[in-house]
Amino acid sequence: MDKKLLLILLLFLPFALASSPAELRLLRGNIVNKRENEKKRANVTLPDYHLYHTMASLLQQVKNIVDRHPSIMQMEIVRSEVDGYSTEMSVVTVSPGGWSVSEKKEESAASEKLRLLLDFGGHARELVTSEVALRLLQMLGGEHDLSKVAGAAVVARLLPHSIIKIVPMENTNGRRRVEAGHLCERKNGRGVDTNRNWDVDWGKKEKDYDPHEEYPGTAAFSEPETRILLQLAKSFNPHVWVNVHSGMEALFMPYDHKAMLPLDEGAAAMQKLLQTLNGQHCSGKCVVGSGGTSVGYLSHGTGTDYMYDSLKVPIALTFEIFGDFSAPNEDCFRMFNPITPAQLESVISKWAPIFFSLLCHLPETLMSMPMRTVKAPWRVNSSSSYTIQDPGLLKQIISLNSHTNRPRSQHVWYGMDALAEGKSLPAVDLQTSTQLYFIFTLMLFLLSCFRCSRFYKRLFKVLQFRSNT
Repeated sequence: MDKKLLLILLLFLPFALASSPAELRLLRGNIVNKRENEKKRANVTLPDYHLYHTMASLLQQVKNIVDRHPSIMQMEIVRSEVDGYSTEMSVVTVSPGGWSVSEKKEESAASEKLRLLLDFGGHARELVTSEVALRLLQMLGGEHDLSKVAGAAVVARLLPHSIIKIVPMENTNGRRRVEAGHLCERKNGRGVDTNRNWDVDWGKKEKDYDPHEEYPGTAAFSEPETRILLQLAKSFNPHVWVNVHSGMEALFMPYDHKAMLPLDEGAAAMQKLLQTLNGQHCSGKCVVGSGGTSVGYLSHGTGTDYMYDSLKVPIALTFEIFGDFSAPNEDCFRMFNPITPAQLESVISKWAPIFFSLLCHLPETLMSMPMRTVKAPWRVNSSSSYTIQDPGLLKQIISLNSHTNRPRSQHVWYGMDALAEGKSLPAVDLQTSTQLYFIFTLMLFLLSCFRCSRFYKRLFKVLQFRSNT
């Protein structure tokens, strides 16, 4: 018998002799529960903050990146309060083509660019998602190599025509609870799942509803986190929304609240896009489809469904980037986050580049679906031919897939912010580079021939004789 259990029984023996059978059963149950809790604690993986950033450290790293690249990046701290509960959210705006005066003054002034809104860290226990956001910012700043990104040449030409807003950590109050030891916490600082707080099919509860996991709040948009994101989406008017989570590996599109795909033509375009990304980044192994069909349960009041149905964002997606199904239920950190350096680097290096691949396929995807945003600079007519409302813009972007059609004056993104700072950069021209290479090779050949000629040998002897005399 366990020595600890024997000691506890001996200590409580006098009380047990004087207790009723019901009291004895209660005592025995308490002892068993204590032992089970001890076993559960022994199975729990604790976060390694030498491997992961703390919240303060990660947000400081984000600020440092922005400070290093002020001509293409800006960061603002957005605050909101509801009924005495407040939060703040860091929002980084990246404009690889540099800033115009209007873009600095107005959120809606960048309507001529491709616009992406990316949200990380919505569920507090999913630390790995914010680590991916950090790497993405480093890549946008040119601090990580982009040469291995699929379609890197096209991406480099699309980035100056794009503007990206990144929320590296949506749920800061919930993250504080995780760092205080509540490792299974996914909700915000007052117990609301912000990804159930959006006003699309809000408040509906399935048979397996768990208030400890999915409490949707007292009303739609009752939480400051969702109010900040709503205002951000309305002012920015994105073409793409991506909500990044962990728990499995999947590429989801609407709908979450019903087991079906949207019935409009946009569904086919999104599905084709996700299948392409699945092949490029998941080796075809990620789950692809609607969240409500693929996860095994319905989720009501999600951000992705609201973006697609209510705000008419053309492409609304949810990425699930990691899941350890072998982890026991009580080991939440291991279930939602890689726990070794090699695992973590593998996840980050796999998922951070996917946003560049998404950008690479974005113009074609948008052109193949009915335009859903009011301020879009292009539209698709009924005959599927393209009418450019912003002269030359989308036609120029689409033609970037062809090197021969690219105008000499077109901006190319080189990483860092040299272009935005107005530095003179050589145009990337394959034809010119090939000509220079052949000229250089010819010069080497001629020099070699001269080195072997009789004239060179005579000249060498003359020079040698003069030096001796």
